[in-house]
Amino acid sequence: MAVCIHQIYYDDAQRAALDAAFLPYDNRENPRPEWREYHVFRTEWLAGRCRAGDVTGFLSWKFGAKTGIAGRAFVEFVERHPGHDVYFVNPHRVEPRPFTGIWQQAEVHHPGIIGLAQRIFDQLGVAVDLATLEQPREQVLFCNYWAGTRRFWDEYMAFCEPVHRQILSGLDAADRAFAWSRADREIDAPYVPFIMERLFSTFLAMRPDLRSRGLDLERQLRANRRPWWRRLGRRRRAA
Repeated sequence: MAVCIHQIYYDDAQRAALDAAFLPYDNRENPRPEWREYHVFRTEWLAGRCRAGDVTGFLSWKFGAKTGIAGRAFVEFVERHPGHDVYFVNPHRVEPRPFTGIWQQAEVHHPGIIGLAQRIFDQLGVAVDLATLEQPREQVLFCNYWAGTRRFWDEYMAFCEPVHRQILSGLDAADRAFAWSRADREIDAPYVPFIMERLFSTFLAMRPDLRSRGLDLERQLRANRRPWWRRLGRRRRAA
């Protein structure tokens, strides 16, 4: 099993933040910035670069800053747990426990997103109630920090592509305007990318046959910390 994880960068200044354990992914042209990572996912999947036998991912250049772990730790996590369809890690200090599902969390930060996404699913004939969808912590992911097998990519994209098409050409005027309006107080982005990134957890909830494995970030960070007596000894030597 080859682990091929790419790290997306959008300008030259971001290259310094890239992790040597990942493959640099040059997205400086960024032809569809409004779709965020989904445009990269779609481009690479359609080009056939999510190969059989590999675990493939496309992560943000902010991975290290948001998770607090090195890329090698994520790669080794995948390598230690063969046999899963997809692997993921949440950003540091994102706490899924207060929320029973990914969409309830989304509604807090992006008001109106459940109604919009539910109308899209209803129009596509997808039987899911986003307002009541409950998931275990092991299925909840708040970003696009994941890597999957060819099987996962094919089935995940088959789930996402109808949503992509519906957003592009199937919404009425009111929903189209809302979908492309600003969705967040802090991030200058429309509702569209926030819908797309939550399709991952939604897909896992609807496909219990798929095997997913999330990295326990808090445990990993605790393992990375130097014992207090080693830190104290280092300070004494420095003094």
